[in-house]
Amino acid sequence: MFTEYPLLVISKDKFYRDENTRKFIESDPHILAAYYFQEEIYNTVTVQFHEDLYSYETWSDKILEEGKIIKEEDRHPPDAALFSTKRILKYDPSAPFRVIERGFKRGEIQEIGGLSLDLLSINILKMVLTGKAIRTNENFLARTLDVHRNTIIRQIRSLLKNGIVSNPVSRFPQLLVPPDYMLIFSLVEIKRRCQEVEDFIRRDPHVPLMIKCNVGRYNYLVAGTFKTIEKHLEWQENYTQNFKNCIEAIKSTYLSPAMTFSINQNRVCLELIKKKLSMLPDEETIDFNRSKHENMT
Repeated sequence: MFTEYPLLVISKDKFYRDENTRKFIESDPHILAAYYFQEEIYNTVTVQFHEDLYSYETWSDKILEEGKIIKEEDRHPPDAALFSTKRILKYDPSAPFRVIERGFKRGEIQEIGGLSLDLLSINILKMVLTGKAIRTNENFLARTLDVHRNTIIRQIRSLLKNGIVSNPVSRFPQLLVPPDYMLIFSLVEIKRRCQEVEDFIRRDPHVPLMIKCNVGRYNYLVAGTFKTIEKHLEWQENYTQNFKNCIEAIKSTYLSPAMTFSINQNRVCLELIKKKLSMLPDEETIDFNRSKHENMT
């Protein structure tokens, strides 16, 4: 996805709060996640992926032209920050699990999402989140697509080799964070010892995503995951103390699970695949929204 959609947009928007907005956000092929939000005039935060700046601006213009989720007379320019996925320094969605694992071993974390934890559940989580307990079902693909299993294996190897897909893993349902944890997008200005700070963040389990950027005065986007705002502020203070006179400014947006409007981590990828398949009119394609039986009949 990062290859096909190298433009990540995190946008604070003003949308109508009605059924049309809900349907639009839940079906749009570019919106990965949306959150209820209130800051000044803005009431929504969206996480989007686009091909380029032209694609994003064309998409934005179309929204206004259709007038479904905001009319021109009610429009307020979005507060959008743009990031290149080519500048991602760290992307490790399973990193926050190490926070849970460490907390469990210390006796500080006894449950997650209402589920009581024990050593077995911790080990299972670790295996599925890192992909060690998940494998591609070549037999299912061969039956569903009506091709030989060896053909499926060769195709998968080719996709992996060319970086089109990665090995299968499980993800937390929330974007980048475990259940009951907050997602915090922080724009950070680092003026000195940048490489040291980068290396430290790469090892930090609280941070699943870090991107180099140029957004106003800020040169990094850091996505953090914390149970409470207090924990995040404590973490932030540790960084400013460990790297004195290096971190000049921080601007954070806090998104709690209760603020979740819509998250579909597969939709953007699936819509992209459908778009690619539609360009192959002579190929028999599979409907991702139908059941296995329907696709085979």
